[in-house]
Amino acid sequence: MKQGLTQITALTLLAMGLLSGCVSERTYSGTDVPVAEREFDNVSAARQRAQLGLTYLQKGNSQQAKYNLDKAVEYAPDLEAVHVSMAYYYQTVGELENAEASYRKAIRTSDATGDAMNNFGVFLCQQEKYKQSEEMFLKAVRMPKYTRSASSYENLGICSRKAGQLDKAKNYFAMALKYDPRRQVTLLELTEIDVETGDYLNARAQLVRYHRVVAESAESLTLGIKIEQGLNDLDAARKFGILLLAKFPASIEAKQYRASMH
Repeated sequence: MKQGLTQITALTLLAMGLLSGCVSERTYSGTDVPVAEREFDNVSAARQRAQLGLTYLQKGNSQQAKYNLDKAVEYAPDLEAVHVSMAYYYQTVGELENAEASYRKAIRTSDATGDAMNNFGVFLCQQEKYKQSEEMFLKAVRMPKYTRSASSYENLGICSRKAGQLDKAKNYFAMALKYDPRRQVTLLELTEIDVETGDYLNARAQLVRYHRVVAESAESLTLGIKIEQGLNDLDAARKFGILLLAKFPASIEAKQYRASMH
């Protein structure tokens, strides 16, 4: 299971809500000449600071990153995106308790969205807190106007599989495919689960479905070999092996297949 969880980047969350500064009109006493006065927009300033902080973080300057992220939280402590950005910072530097605390602040903000809940679910799954992770993903898909249900159901499937709950994983993957029938990771995960559980006929059908969506890879061809070996169709297994060696001769899978032939 090499597939990763789907997380919305902190920079994307920031970009989704960028606001410009507000301009108000007022007049000086004794004259009717309006003077444009730009008010300090805390939300816009917070987003800019958070974006700057993440840019510093990407460059490896954690000190400047933290300074700007602290400023972002100071300017707009009830803004989801700044707490998600801070959580990402803490994850990057390995302060996982602080990361969790920042995610909890993010999902309690007045503008909290399913995206922050999805990201918190990913974090919890990575910490092997599977029950809490499941609850968070389900909260995300129940949020009004949430558009990434396929991703969250796929995440639910991956986490359930990691937790050893294969039936639950299959159900969540089936939900992901209802939202997006061409979801590559989900199709491959379902194929792998069928191989693991010895349901090789279903695995064969799943792999065919996967290859209708995605080009053959070393990983998928190796799955084909395992499936046909499980079905005792050695000719079909050999054909997958020939394809693997021809298309991906330098891959780890091809080297392992060569070694198994001796």
